[in-house]
Amino acid sequence: MASNVFLRKSSGLVKEAGLWDAVSINVANMSAGVALGAIGFTLSALPSVAGVNLVYASLIAFLLAVPQIIVYTILSSLMPRTGGDYVWLSRALGPRLAWLVNGLVMAFIIESLAYYALVAIAGVYQLQSVLPLLGVNASFGPLAIAAIAVAFFAVPIAANILGTKHGLRLMTTLTTLSIAGLALALALMLATPRPAAETAAASLLPSGYSYGSVAGSYRGPGFLLANTLMVLPFFALFVYPWLNAGPAIGSEIRGKSAVKLNVLVAALLTMTLVTLGFAAMYRAFGFAFTTAALANPDVNSNVNFWTLAMALAGDPALRWIIGITSVAWYLAVLAYGAIVIVRYWFALAFDRVWPSAFAYISPRFKTPIYAHAFDFAVTAALIAAASLLYNTFTALYGALVGPLAYYALVGIAAVAIAARRNGLGRGAKALLAIAGVLQAAVFAYLEYLYVAYPQIWGGNWLAYGVEIGAFALGVAAYAVARAVNLRKGIDISLAYVEIPPD
Repeated sequence: MASNVFLRKSSGLVKEAGLWDAVSINVANMSAGVALGAIGFTLSALPSVAGVNLVYASLIAFLLAVPQIIVYTILSSLMPRTGGDYVWLSRALGPRLAWLVNGLVMAFIIESLAYYALVAIAGVYQLQSVLPLLGVNASFGPLAIAAIAVAFFAVPIAANILGTKHGLRLMTTLTTLSIAGLALALALMLATPRPAAETAAASLLPSGYSYGSVAGSYRGPGFLLANTLMVLPFFALFVYPWLNAGPAIGSEIRGKSAVKLNVLVAALLTMTLVTLGFAAMYRAFGFAFTTAALANPDVNSNVNFWTLAMALAGDPALRWIIGITSVAWYLAVLAYGAIVIVRYWFALAFDRVWPSAFAYISPRFKTPIYAHAFDFAVTAALIAAASLLYNTFTALYGALVGPLAYYALVGIAAVAIAARRNGLGRGAKALLAIAGVLQAAVFAYLEYLYVAYPQIWGGNWLAYGVEIGAFALGVAAYAVARAVNLRKGIDISLAYVEIPPD
């Protein structure tokens, strides 16, 4: 029987996650606080920021994500399994396209590790930007940046090795703390009168700049659609497509409502936080100053959402709270990452495509310890490469080309599942099929933007090479695993016609 192809008759994982855990892991995945802090690195790379309205860009990006929200909500309810969209995709396309699925999922996994490397390095930059406002003078060189970034990722890895519940609690606590800090920053920006906000912003500017000179340097309208669309890949990199975290731990979520609602709740919450964040900056500091400051590389090393909020906080305790929570956002992303990508390794190993050690559950800790250790090793290597070879985390932006193709294929898989799945009603099938087509179209468009403007989106051989190598590795791993297992009398392609056990 096909069921004999799986490594075990049950996953061995435990239902540890409640609704807020599932929502939190998606919110951390969508990186609202990181996006607000890192937007300047993108604006400074655009050929023109005239009319680039980040509020409208956020809303447009969210609307483009609606089909994916529908697809992930329906399929995570239909097939709540470890590995989430890998399981849906591989079962929808079947044995004949198993090589393609494994190539793309490997590109997706490795890009995710590259993203964690990017976030870890960006977290060090964020720490460096807030320390002076807290009275601490610090300047980190490339080696120190790499070392601190590796340490940032080591903490959640260690927590998850010691127990999934520890990893979940760390991630949920960091995400909750981050959201609270962001809410405090929003309240300060929305409540501060413009004259006081201008004075606070001026205190962050380097010598030779004033609020008036920065604001006066902006020439353009408040909104141009063409230029605003140019920034959509930024949201694809940091925010709205990253809905996969909750579904990836689907078999570990307690309760049907938590499985069904986590994607939608997380998406709406993140959209609100991101959009209000940019709106609050425009409200407090003005559109012209905010745009010009974030787009100026001489200024945006000091000026971002978080440092502006800290400058508004007259009370030292509030400054410390905002400063700590600004870095907590980056740590929350790493904490979710330490949980989620291991589940993809686990699912691949459970299907016998990847070495069985990656699905090994420690009897003592009840966690996949070898998969965690592998994640840490690869991410640490990527951190070192980005820090020491390129001296910037944006060098890894271009690695998103793999996940964009992967998400487009998930949309096609949704159409295939809608066409034949008996567990769905007629209305749900139609909705899933339409949403799947639209999801595939959206990600094809985003892929075009990424490839068409490599100078903006980190088109370099580190990023592209990582993805090409990862795709080749995935294809080769499947071919080797199938050949090896056939000698044992096991055809692993049969795994792709059956839903794996819970």
